[in-house]
Amino acid sequence: MYKVKGIMYMIHLVALVIADFFVSKDVITEEEKEVCAYGMELIISGIINVSLVIIIGLITCNIWYAIVYNIMMIVIRMYTGGYHADTHLGCNICYCGVFLISLIILRIQMLVKEDVLTWIIAAAGYLIIVLNAPLEHHNKRLTIEQKHKYMIISAMLGISSMLISFMLNIMGMVIRYGEYTILCHISLYINTMLLIIGLLLLLGIRKEGRFHETDS
Repeated sequence: MYKVKGIMYMIHLVALVIADFFVSKDVITEEEKEVCAYGMELIISGIINVSLVIIIGLITCNIWYAIVYNIMMIVIRMYTGGYHADTHLGCNICYCGVFLISLIILRIQMLVKEDVLTWIIAAAGYLIIVLNAPLEHHNKRLTIEQKHKYMIISAMLGISSMLISFMLNIMGMVIRYGEYTILCHISLYINTMLLIIGLLLLLGIRKEGRFHETDS
């Protein structure tokens, strides 16, 4: 417990040092220091998330999936929104835990080897995203214009992911004359991630709904 609090305190301390540096260089004002420090905490926590997943990917020989995971989780969720843990440590654990779950789902698809299943998974994830994105966080409200913009970008990112997945699958099968290759596996993984991002969006909606009920 003390080690956990120590890690969170260190993140907070580093963020404050950076914010103080910005104040000393007149980049921000003293009044903006607290907001800046909080933003730096989020950035540091995000860097830790990405680094941990890369390390797990290297250890488990799943580095390509780790790269795809980080890209999709950062880029797509930037516009869709979704579930967020209440603490930095909780965020780190969830981020790494979801990565491990995604690998398990991928292995199941590899065993089943059913093309129809993977595209059903991708379509389900895409529909969830299109019908529910973007999700507002209670600490970050969106204007009507922002909601419309994020909705369009979310839909475009979903379609783009499916197109990339389709092209990788075709390329992989052509290169190896129909046998599954790493390209086909990455295609499966992209489809898996669409579903996972969709499910995280639904979890976020449920959490935000409970927050608003408590707030009201």
